[in-house]
Amino acid sequence: SVGQLGLNTREHQLLPERVAGREVFGGRMVMVAAGCHHAVGVTSEGTLLSWGAGAGGQLGHGDLETRSRPTLLGKELFGGRKAVMVACGSFHTLVLTAGGLWTCGAGQHGGLGHGDEADKLVLTLVAVERFEGNAHIAMVAAGFLHSVAVGSEGCVWTWGLGLALGHNDRQDRHVPTL
Repeated sequence: SVGQLGLNTREHQLLPERVAGREVFGGRMVMVAAGCHHAVGVTSEGTLLSWGAGAGGQLGHGDLETRSRPTLLGKELFGGRKAVMVACGSFHTLVLTAGGLWTCGAGQHGGLGHGDEADKLVLTLVAVERFEGNAHIAMVAAGFLHSVAVGSEGCVWTWGLGLALGHNDRQDRHVPTL
């Protein structure tokens, strides 16, 4: 274990155990996503907490540190906008806000959607121009080394490792692609 359970220990846990409540989260947890060795949660107030392995920068705290307890990522990261959805890949994280899609972590194969393979240690806004027609993103998902977004009109964009994108080829995509 690398702390991905959020129990302030690296011990394996064989039975369900309460991680925390309002005293740690600062509000009611309404969504949580789990990656390979990390997790990220969203509270009813739209704040984020992340925990687990940070080796790829996927926790979004600006470092590569492991955190064994949920650690706050404030709304100020998004200009005060609330986080509404989160998705975790193996070594990256996607956060959807009313202001757009933000990603952090390992950028290999272009899985962050910024047009390159650079790692991002803090959540970074994916340029709206990356989504054809400046679409409103309604839902996000993350896989091993790829990411997916669904627009409110039903369009689906994928990017990252080409084997998993559904474009009938094996080509990596570094930006969201219809």
